[in-house]
Amino acid sequence: MMIAMHRTVPRTDLVLGIVALLFTGLSWTLAAMSIRDHAIEYLCLAVFSTGVAAAVPVRRTRPVTSFAITCVMFGAMAVTAQLSPVYLSVEPILLFAPISLLAVTEYARSWWWGPVGLVIGIVVSLGSPAVRMEHFAWSVTYHVVVLAAEYLWGSRRRAVRAAHERDLAAARGNERARIAAELHDVLGHTLVAVRAQAGAGLVIAERRGESTAEVLRTVAEITKDALGDVRHLVGLLRDGHDGTASADSFADLRDTVRRARAAGVTVEEELPSDVELVVWQQTWPAPIRLAVLRVVREAVTNVIKHAGPGASMRVRIGRESGNCVVVIENTGVVPRNLGAGRGLAGLRERMSSVGGTLEVVPTESGVRLAARIPTRTPDGYP
Repeated sequence: MMIAMHRTVPRTDLVLGIVALLFTGLSWTLAAMSIRDHAIEYLCLAVFSTGVAAAVPVRRTRPVTSFAITCVMFGAMAVTAQLSPVYLSVEPILLFAPISLLAVTEYARSWWWGPVGLVIGIVVSLGSPAVRMEHFAWSVTYHVVVLAAEYLWGSRRRAVRAAHERDLAAARGNERARIAAELHDVLGHTLVAVRAQAGAGLVIAERRGESTAEVLRTVAEITKDALGDVRHLVGLLRDGHDGTASADSFADLRDTVRRARAAGVTVEEELPSDVELVVWQQTWPAPIRLAVLRVVREAVTNVIKHAGPGASMRVRIGRESGNCVVVIENTGVVPRNLGAGRGLAGLRERMSSVGGTLEVVPTESGVRLAARIPTRTPDGYP
């Protein structure tokens, strides 16, 4: 998985860059003090130290570039140390070798930069001014242990960052799916009802009846409700809440049934009383209320959309053994791909999230939808 790099220089890297410049200042001071004795070697070390310091601030924003510059500079320092007729002093800037390896291991876009950087670091360290022939084995072992520790630490941090980014990507995907489901549920029913009413209006207008105004009035009411639902959804997306009427209000149940009648569907209803609906509204969790409303809306939308002319529907909503039971049966045309639509797929996901069940089956004369929804969420949250 590709690891996201920093877009701006972190403050920590700016501080490390300042420290590296101070170390570089020590190198230049040493070069100035050795002006009469091996001045060229010490001057080269000072120049190469400056190059290393310049790469420190971008070690996370440009990890590969920073590491490449660091390797070239340290390689040049190793060559200078090997060609020098005398032992050169240990440059404090060498402390930034493992820091550069840590950065390229954790932040490079390709994972293989870590092991490649470890090998390069070990090879370059063989010629480091810090490696003296009389202590060669000990010095090399020390370099290898430090570089390996930095590589392992960087690999661990990279794995943690990758897991975190995968979790974020999954959360974004789930949120997009939730928003898509809400948009479908909020607008699908309303737009289908508007389409049905508009078609009825055209038929009435052709017959020059007097009911055209009533049809247009119904269309206006439906679109007004749709705008309210959209404002509510936009408010949720913007800051998590808004001041408009709740989209999970049971007051919408009777309006949903009324819209089916307005679309020409004969409806027989068995709905709870207004008092009982108020109690449900006040005591049931929002996910449960929303699930009940979405089941009714989806069923009514499908009847209006697919059942055809002369369709009838029976809606029953009640409580049984601590569950809200919604049963909607209709007569009319049975879709060939019953249950394959996005709306029903979204309903099944919603039912699963609240611990409910959904059954959609064809009957001799139409379709039967039955949902059983616990009146408390699966974790018992009231």
